[in-house]
Amino acid sequence: MSDVLRVSKVSKDYGSRGRVHRVLSDVSLELARGEVLGVVGESGSGKSTLGRIVAGFLPPSGGSVEHLAGGPRSVQMIVQESAGALNPRLPVWRSMAEVTAVNRRLTRRFREPSMEYVRYVGLSDADADRRPTQLSGGQRQRVSIARALAAKPAVLVCDEAVSSLDVSVRATVLNLLNRVRVDFGIAMIFISHDIAVVSHLADRVLVLSNGKVMEHGPTEQVLTRPESDYTRALIAATPSLERRLMHSAEGA
Repeated sequence: MSDVLRVSKVSKDYGSRGRVHRVLSDVSLELARGEVLGVVGESGSGKSTLGRIVAGFLPPSGGSVEHLAGGPRSVQMIVQESAGALNPRLPVWRSMAEVTAVNRRLTRRFREPSMEYVRYVGLSDADADRRPTQLSGGQRQRVSIARALAAKPAVLVCDEAVSSLDVSVRATVLNLLNRVRVDFGIAMIFISHDIAVVSHLADRVLVLSNGKVMEHGPTEQVLTRPESDYTRALIAATPSLERRLMHSAEGA
């Protein structure tokens, strides 16, 4: 598979005049078409900063980000709080149409092209005429996914995209994201503090702590044979994942 994204020794500093706080330090990664990279770590580890740099919302202080399939606009981002990412005054179809009707007046004729993606994520035609405040959290997150798909991205950055959802809704959205990567060949950076959630979706896992890469490799390898004490601590702090890994080892 060909790479769609290359991040080389990216760093990010905040502050000035000798009081600089480094939140990312020499982070490198590559992402192939249709691949999912899970990025895990505790709060403050630099996960969201990395996602925002990849998506073009923040400039790096050092290093480079190469978008190999269409430039920065080929990256879309889905955040935790979907309500804040959607205009509360617009019905769903108009929020969708904004993506494809750049610099053009949003008339009703833009509704139908948006419906392809609305229906794909499991929402109804009636949902398309509702405003975000009239939808559940899971429905709003599906709108965010549909809106991202309408932009035809090569890379999707999901920053804690399911962490605020109920368990059953979370599973539905994770299954949808997995279907998106298969059906559209979209690569994903899936950012989460929950390593158990990442284990369901990611092909590879990158572990961050204090802005530094502690470990990076295939998901099964990182979770069953972690090299760093930090990764082992993350796994131990997720009882359901640890039990599943122990059960798999016993059955091997």
